[in-house]
Amino acid sequence: MWPWEHLAVGYILVSLWARATNRRLDSRAALAVVLGTQFPDLVDKPLSWSFGVLPSGLSFAHSILVSIPLALAVVLVARRFEMTTVGVAFALGYLSHIPADLLYSGFFFGNYGALESFLWPISYGPESSGVGLFDQTWRFFRRSLGYLRRPEAWVLVLFELLLLGSALRLWISDGAPGLALLKRSVNGIRRSVTR
Repeated sequence: MWPWEHLAVGYILVSLWARATNRRLDSRAALAVVLGTQFPDLVDKPLSWSFGVLPSGLSFAHSILVSIPLALAVVLVARRFEMTTVGVAFALGYLSHIPADLLYSGFFFGNYGALESFLWPISYGPESSGVGLFDQTWRFFRRSLGYLRRPEAWVLVLFELLLLGSALRLWISDGAPGLALLKRSVNGIRRSVTR
């Protein structure tokens, strides 16, 4: 999945959790969702594709043997500091990443053997170590564009519209958490550049 798709899936789950538990999502929780949904790719892809430390871009941080204990630890630490909503937002975002990758690659690209990728260090997906972050990203981008030329691509386009539209609608109805933080950050950057 692409980063925006992971973010949409994770935000939907966190928003539904917040509604079910009568919690309010603020900028910190929104940032936690962003970080959580991207965390596995931010760890595994550079460590594999650029540095060759991991065997595959789907290994260490994508592993359920790592992600579940790490997500629980984040929630427990956040709870200790009375930031449970932030911890759960990160954990749900992180844990949503793994099944989303599995379902997406299986359903749209027929890669049902990807399950082994999520059991590192017992097993891992196809080796992709040292191919280069930008080269590998470009390869996946070209593959996605190639898929969009196929007749059945309308299913993916419809899925994308529903997924992103649902996440956007929930985010707006949640009061657009994180927007104020983004505006402050952009204004701070703008001020520092114009000095």
